[in-house]
Amino acid sequence: MSDLEDFMDFADYVRRHREVGLRRYLRDYSDPFTKYSNREFHARYRFTPETIKNVILPLVSSELDKPTRRGLPFHPEIMLLVTLRYYATGSFQKLDGDVMNICQQSVSRIIFQVSTSIARKTKDLVKFPSTAEEFNRVKQQFYELAHFPGVIACVDCTHIKIRSPGGLSAEVYRNRKGWFSINVQAVTGPNLEFFDLVVRWPGSTHDSFIYNSSSVKQRFNSGELKGILLGDSGYAVSNLLLTPFLSPSSTPQKEYNKSHIKTRNTVERCFGVWKRRFPCLHVGMGIKLETVVAVICACAALHNISILVDDLLPVSSDNIETFNVEASPINENSNSNGFIARQSLVDRFFS
Repeated sequence: MSDLEDFMDFADYVRRHREVGLRRYLRDYSDPFTKYSNREFHARYRFTPETIKNVILPLVSSELDKPTRRGLPFHPEIMLLVTLRYYATGSFQKLDGDVMNICQQSVSRIIFQVSTSIARKTKDLVKFPSTAEEFNRVKQQFYELAHFPGVIACVDCTHIKIRSPGGLSAEVYRNRKGWFSINVQAVTGPNLEFFDLVVRWPGSTHDSFIYNSSSVKQRFNSGELKGILLGDSGYAVSNLLLTPFLSPSSTPQKEYNKSHIKTRNTVERCFGVWKRRFPCLHVGMGIKLETVVAVICACAALHNISILVDDLLPVSSDNIETFNVEASPINENSNSNGFIARQSLVDRFFS
C-alpha cells in the first residue's frame, strides 16, 4: 500500500471520527426553543424565542460566527443562550442544568465574548432622542406623570455588587455600606428606558462626582440637551438639574417636592425592572471586572431592546432591592443660581 493510500485511509478515519463527534456534540444540546413553552423559555432567558432569533441574534452573530468549524466552535445561537441564561441567574453553577457539557472556563469565555459584542452596540441602543419632536413627546410623557414641566430625563446611580478586584486599589470599590461595587450612573426616560449610562466608577465614588465628570452634564451645559434633568439630594441643584427641597417651608415647595418625587421615581422603577429582568445585576457578579462592565452595558442595551419590541416581563409582585447606596446630601445653598431657578419654577407652576 502506498503512502498516499495510507494517508487517505487515515484522513477518512479522521473524517468519520469527527462526524460522529459532531453528531454527539449536537445531540448533547437539547433545543431550548422546542424544549420549553413560551412562558418557561421567557423565565429562563428573559426574552421570547422570536425576540432572540429575530432581533438579538442578528446583532451579534456576525461577530461570534467562526469562519471555519475547526475545533467544533460553539454556534452563536448556543453562545447567546448561555449568556442570557447567566444574566437570568447570576451564577455559573445554576447553568449546569441548562447547559450540558460546557466547562466553566468555556462558559466564562462565552459570556465575555457575547457581552462584549452586545456592549459594542450600546451607543446605538442607549441614547437620547434625536429630534425636537421626540424631545417634546418625552416632555409631555413626563408632564403627564405628575405635572412637572420641562423634564426630559431623570438621573440617579445604582450599585452593582462585585467581588473584590484585589490589588492596591481594591478598597476604592468598597462603598458606604461596606461591600464592593461599581457605581453606575443612569439617565432614564418616562418609559423606563435608558438614555445614557456611565459604567466605570468604583463604589466609593460620590454620585455628584460621577455626574460632574460625565458627558451628559457637558451636553446640558452646552445647550445640546434642552430641558430639565431631575435628581435627588445627592446632586447639587442648578438651573438645569433640579433636586427636591431638603426642608420645604411652604405649601408650594411641598407640592413641588411631591411632583418631583413622583416624576423622578421613574429612574428608581427603571432600576427595579432592569434588575428583575437580569438578576445577575441584583445578586452580584463574581467575575472579572472587565467582564462585569461588559455585562452591565449589555444588559442596558438589552433592556432598551425589550422596551422597543414590547417584550416585557410578566407583572410580578417581587420587589428587587436596587442597592441605591444613598449619597450624602449636597448643601442646597452651594449653588445660589440653582436655588433661584428652582424657587422661580415653584412660583410659576406650584403656587
